[in-house]
Amino acid sequence: MRNWLPFLLTLFYLPLLAQSTVYQGFEADSAAEPRGGMLFLNSFIQINLRKPILAEAKGVGGLVVVSAIVETDGHVSDVNVIKSLRPDCDREAVRVFSLYNAWKPAQKDEKVIRQRVSIPVTFKPNAPFIYTGGARINFFDTESKPIADSTKATYRQVTPLDTNGLPAGDIVLYKLKGTDWKEDVRLQFVRKINAYRNSAGQSVHLIGHQNSDQEWEGQLVALNELGGRIHEEYYQNGKKIGPQLSYYENGSIAEKTDDYDEKSVLTSWHPNGQIKQIRIITKYKALSPGSPEQVMAFWDKMGNQSIKDGNGRAIYQTKAISHGDTASKTQLVEQGLYKDGLKEGIWIGRYDDGSYFYEEQYDKGVCKNGKAKSVGGDTLRYLDAGRPPEFPGGMQALGQFLSSNLRYPVEAQKAGVQGKVFVSFVVCTDGTLCDYEVLKGVHPTVDQEALRVIKAMSGRWKPGVQRGEKVRVKYNLPINFTLN
Repeated sequence: MRNWLPFLLTLFYLPLLAQSTVYQGFEADSAAEPRGGMLFLNSFIQINLRKPILAEAKGVGGLVVVSAIVETDGHVSDVNVIKSLRPDCDREAVRVFSLYNAWKPAQKDEKVIRQRVSIPVTFKPNAPFIYTGGARINFFDTESKPIADSTKATYRQVTPLDTNGLPAGDIVLYKLKGTDWKEDVRLQFVRKINAYRNSAGQSVHLIGHQNSDQEWEGQLVALNELGGRIHEEYYQNGKKIGPQLSYYENGSIAEKTDDYDEKSVLTSWHPNGQIKQIRIITKYKALSPGSPEQVMAFWDKMGNQSIKDGNGRAIYQTKAISHGDTASKTQLVEQGLYKDGLKEGIWIGRYDDGSYFYEEQYDKGVCKNGKAKSVGGDTLRYLDAGRPPEFPGGMQALGQFLSSNLRYPVEAQKAGVQGKVFVSFVVCTDGTLCDYEVLKGVHPTVDQEALRVIKAMSGRWKPGVQRGEKVRVKYNLPINFTLN
């Protein structure tokens, strides 16, 4: 047996040695490349890149060149810096580049091989600012326009930010009066622990700032239980501005929403970094009855584009609660055609565990008819694929009900309390309401009055319907308290 041992070790060692060989691009017959091309890789890097706060304060710009091995399955390993800019920017470049695992691997002699690649990561320069004592300092002139020269400033804004660029305290605006800076406006720092639960049932925390009307102002960030960023958006005068960003748990971009006057453009990515889909949602007026959304482009996780200019076929795969066992999840596969961005023809959905199936007929994005069947159940036939819950008479009747039944608490009136209370509740399948929650309150007495009126609507609602079946639907409603 001893004589065989070296031979056996050699047999095992040789394939391991071959696998460990890393080639350079010029040695490959076809070099490794990002699926979809360098344009998509560069876009992915820039949308994920967050310049470290200390580098941003100095207005740093420049290149970090990273090196990595593209493995035979398309993911990257051994990511390191071969051209440095500064340590904090180097670490961020490595973090972001490590998130992109949508590579087409290199080939040599008709075999997939490992190849080392080098990619530049660009940090764009910005106007420098003062960052001291954990706070960003900005100066403004008499018209509230940014100004670099502090000696000519009328206002000074102090914005506490941690080293990750996250809100960390009250934002205070000071006004120069004589030779002294006096507090003029304060935005309260708000940290809401367990603000809500996401679709996976995980607790989400919110951090940001609110004005005197308890409306969000500036950056609002949603964090998971481990402190990872999962969503961020910006507010001005209580209204959303700029892009809205959502992230996967690994920190990679999941979706970006850009709002314009008449439409919103939503770009989404697969978890491996491959671009997935571009959608357009038209505001105010639907493109056709029940269909304000157009899908203009779609790629699978391997970078194959199946929808271009709104035309082609899509296959969606998502996790869903099994109809056979509500304690477990299964894969839902949905597929069909798009024409001019709208669903067209037959669309089919099927659960991998066989617990649910549906088939629908579409014409210019409108569901004309459909049928669905759950395990052990009868086939349901329907005309609408989905209908949200509704208060009888619509939004106008809902507004009338609220104005007729709402009583402004005397204590709140005397204190001059006003603002919007955002209440969440679930419309159950019998039209009753449950699972009430104040998402954003104004004052304890006002919040309780908002809840009282919401509860008074229980039993009056028309339940939501999905594929011919009544379903529980979560509903968010703002209730405005305004002093005349």
